[in-house]
Amino acid sequence: MNQPAPAALPPPRRVRLKPWLVAQVNSCQYPGLQWVNGEKKCFYIPWRHATRHGPSQDGDNTIFKAWAKETGKYTEGVDEADPAKWKANLRCALNKSRDFRLIYDGPRDMPPQPYKIYEVRSNGPTPAESQPSEDYTPGTGEEEEEEEEEKQCSPVPPW
Repeated sequence: MNQPAPAALPPPRRVRLKPWLVAQVNSCQYPGLQWVNGEKKCFYIPWRHATRHGPSQDGDNTIFKAWAKETGKYTEGVDEADPAKWKANLRCALNKSRDFRLIYDGPRDMPPQPYKIYEVRSNGPTPAESQPSEDYTPGTGEEEEEEEEEKQCSPVPPW
């Protein structure tokens, strides 16, 4: 006879990275995750490398774990903790997003507190903006804009 189908799990919730991450920076609940400037256009994100710096001093209280939980990639008490995977997932989301731009990838030596700086873009480029126009000349105006943005998002950490 016909048996009812087992209840299907709801589809994973689609989480928008920009509003979620901006809210996390504003919350000040993750050590080191903070705004660089008053305009709230750029933020520092701690970027410790586990093999170089040992276990995190902050334990499980990381933005990487929070993103994994928010996206359903990690459920506490069910899934095995995998901080490297959590970090990779957030890095990939940031790299893929048009709402963020990596401004500073941290120093190349082994600083005691490594970090990255990302800019929050007001609007991601539209497809027309992302393609150079026919009258586009490389290097005209872009350098000045990038220099101005980098002045606003100084790579000097607050600590």
